[in-house]
Amino acid sequence: MRTLRPRSQRGFTIIEALIALLVMAFGMLSLAGMQVMLSRNGDFAKQRAEALRLAQDRLERLRAFDGVGSGTIDWNNLPVAAETFNGNTNATFTVTGALAGATTDAMRPLTITVAWTDRTGTAQTLVLPSVISKTNPETIGLVANPLPLNQPLRRPKNRNINIPIPAIDLGNGESATQFSPTFAIVYSNTTGGVVRLCTLPNITTATADDINDAIDANACTSVTGYIVAGYIRRSDSSITWPTGIAHGITRINDLAGQPIRCLFTDAIDQNTQATIANYKYYLCVVPLAEPSDGTAARWGGTIKLGDVVTTSDYVVCRYQYTQTDIDTNERNVQPYVNVAKSIDEQNYWITNSSSTDCTTISTNPPGLNMTGVSQGVLHQNCRSSNSANHATECPVTSP
Repeated sequence: MRTLRPRSQRGFTIIEALIALLVMAFGMLSLAGMQVMLSRNGDFAKQRAEALRLAQDRLERLRAFDGVGSGTIDWNNLPVAAETFNGNTNATFTVTGALAGATTDAMRPLTITVAWTDRTGTAQTLVLPSVISKTNPETIGLVANPLPLNQPLRRPKNRNINIPIPAIDLGNGESATQFSPTFAIVYSNTTGGVVRLCTLPNITTATADDINDAIDANACTSVTGYIVAGYIRRSDSSITWPTGIAHGITRINDLAGQPIRCLFTDAIDQNTQATIANYKYYLCVVPLAEPSDGTAARWGGTIKLGDVVTTSDYVVCRYQYTQTDIDTNERNVQPYVNVAKSIDEQNYWITNSSSTDCTTISTNPPGLNMTGVSQGVLHQNCRSSNSANHATECPVTSP
C-alpha cells in the first residue's frame, strides 16, 4: 500500500505583501504629486486669465481717455499710474501703464504690465504691448447724417465722409458721381478730394468698369480739387428758394481752363432716397493747380446763396460752429482763408422776417436738434430796406 505525501502549500509571504504595498504607496504619492501640480497649473491659468482681463480693461480705459477727472478727455494726462485689485483667484494684482513718445504724437506706444504673486510665492507678470491713437472717443458714437457737430465721423462705405454716398466706387481707391448731365467728378476715397473732372454723361447707370474705360480714354482731366458743401433750410414752406450759389471763392493756386462749379439741388435722404422737405443741398468743386514748391494747393473767399428775394424781408443766417477742436474754416467762419482741404456742413437757414437777427438759432439749429452746436450769424441781409447793399449781399447766381 502506497503512502501519499501532502503537496507544498502556495501563497504570498509577508515580505511579498509588504513589497507590493510599498510599490502601491509610491504610486499613490506620484498621483498625489500630479494632482497638486495640476491644481497649481489650473490656479496659475486662472490668475493669468484674470491678469489679461485687467490689462485689457486698462487698455480700453486709456483708449477712452478715461480716468482723468470728471470724464474730460485729456490726451496729455493719460492715467498710467499703478492700480491694485483683489482678484477672484486668491491673488492681488498690480496694474501699471507705460507710455512712450510725446503728447504731440498722433499715436503713442503703450505697455500695460500686470504683476502678482502666485500660491507658491513666485512673482508673476503679464505684459500687454499696444498703441493708443489720439482720436477723440466721442466720435465713435456719432453716426448722424448730416453731420451736426461738423466733426469727422464714421466712414460710410469705408471711404472719406466728404464723398456723397451714391457715388460709384471704381474699385481703385476712387469714386465717381454725376455732377451735371454731361459732367462728372472723381474723388479720392482716402482724402475726399477731387482728383478728376470728367466728360462722362449718365454714369449713374454705368458700371465701374465702363467709367474706368472712359477715364482711360482720356475723357477726364486730372486735378487737385476740393469741395465745399452743406445744406440750406428754409423756416417754412412759403419761403421762395434761392436758385443757386453765387460764390466769391478765390483760388490761390488757380487752374486755368477749369471753372469752379457749384451744384444746387434737393436734399436727399441717403437711406430712403426721398426728398427732405424744406431742405436744399449744395456742393461746389474748386479745381486747383498743384504748387511748384511742393506745398498744398489752397483757396479762400465766401459762399453766398444766389438770387435771394430782395422785395421782402429775406435773411440768410449762417450756422457758425463753436467747437474749439476744429479749425476756423471748418467752423464756417467767413471769408475762408487758405483752405487746403475739402470741408462740409457749411449750413445756412433762410427766413422772411423783419425782426430775425439770426441769434434765434444760436443754440438749437432747426432740424438738427442739437444744443450748443452753433451760433447764428447774419450771412446775407436781403431785406428790401437794405437795397443799397443788395449787389454784394444778394448777388446773382454764378454761371
